[in-house]
Amino acid sequence: MTRQARTLAVLELTLAGALWGFGFIAAVWALRGMGPLAVTGWRFALAVAAGFIFAAFNKKFRADLNGKTFWLAAIPGLLISATLVLQTYGLRYTTATKSGFITTLYVLIVPVLEMVFFKRRLPRYHFVYVLLALLGVALICDIPGALTGAITGENARLNTGDFLTFLCAIAASAHILWFEVIKSKLPSAFAFNHFQSIWAGALPLGLSFFLEPWPAPKLADLSLIGLAMLGFGSTLIAFALQVRAQKVIAPSLASLLFLLESPFATLFAIFLLGETLRTAQWAGAGLILIAAAMSILFTKESEEIFPSLTEEKNQAG
Repeated sequence: MTRQARTLAVLELTLAGALWGFGFIAAVWALRGMGPLAVTGWRFALAVAAGFIFAAFNKKFRADLNGKTFWLAAIPGLLISATLVLQTYGLRYTTATKSGFITTLYVLIVPVLEMVFFKRRLPRYHFVYVLLALLGVALICDIPGALTGAITGENARLNTGDFLTFLCAIAASAHILWFEVIKSKLPSAFAFNHFQSIWAGALPLGLSFFLEPWPAPKLADLSLIGLAMLGFGSTLIAFALQVRAQKVIAPSLASLLFLLESPFATLFAIFLLGETLRTAQWAGAGLILIAAAMSILFTKESEEIFPSLTEEKNQAG
């Protein structure tokens, strides 16, 4: 792949991180009017509907909607569905702070699975970048406060929600690695994401009819606005960008860039939900950004993303 292709992939994952970050705010709004299964199911249903409308006006996209891609999307779609449902149900029993930290454990899980199943040797300092990023997440989530006893109660002990959120992190890791297996077989990122959305939304939407009260939001209600933003921004666009980008860059680097959703979510929460941050939490957001940047600039992939920088270093040596 060319330098431009890899640079574009990094930028696309950054945009996806921003959309996923905003998705936390959209989910808060959506959950005001419906349950977690309904939120998960309907967000994908909206993305699927938009995909069919797009297919009606795009001949090439229609041609990519074939049975082979449909079945390739089955396992990734179910893994995404499991990730979001487990995370949402976990929030019923634990705090958003602990959930956010535990979910990001997939950043540690992905490289380990990558070495085990793909026999890849990661760059020497990759785990340093991962730990630096996790330290940033810990500061944002105020994990030090929980460890020192400044936070008590449900924040200071493991519970069912923590376990469900850990399973969410495993599902997210499995999705990233499974895509690594099938990415060379995909003709179209948007067609794959369309079928992936069908698989991801069908089961939770069907179960919501039996397990949750029927949602009855009013027109222009925040829950509908949040659901629309989840469906089109965080699902239709962001997952398509993820598919495109992961066809170019390694899953370990992708997983670090996914961490950008955390500081993006923080910024959106400040402006839209009125949340505030302490100095330590701002420092945590900065550490995540630094870790992501270092992973790009100082790993072997930087030789293909920024070859001019590599040449300059070689000349200087």
